[in-house]
Amino acid sequence: MTAVVRSSLAAFALLLLAACGGPSAREPASANEADEKAAAKALGRDTDATVLDDMIQTQDRARAVEGVVLGHKDDLDKALEESAGNGSADDQ
Repeated sequence: MTAVVRSSLAAFALLLLAACGGPSAREPASANEADEKAAAKALGRDTDATVLDDMIQTQDRARAVEGVVLGHKDDLDKALEESAGNGSADDQ
């Protein structure tokens, strides 16, 4: 009986050591990961993916749209100024 217990403990110890071993060599990054890292660096972020990555991507999209929104605002401001300028010229 003691031989069975000893061999069981030895097998358990070997399994425990195998489970605690280091990770295997990392596979090379896929093309998709390389594209994501390049896009992140282009946006000024050089961090890895985090739990806040969805919120960061939302902010990046908002920054990308900001130029378009400001362009429309400038167009509306010009139109309002022209409208106000033409309206006051008609009244005189």
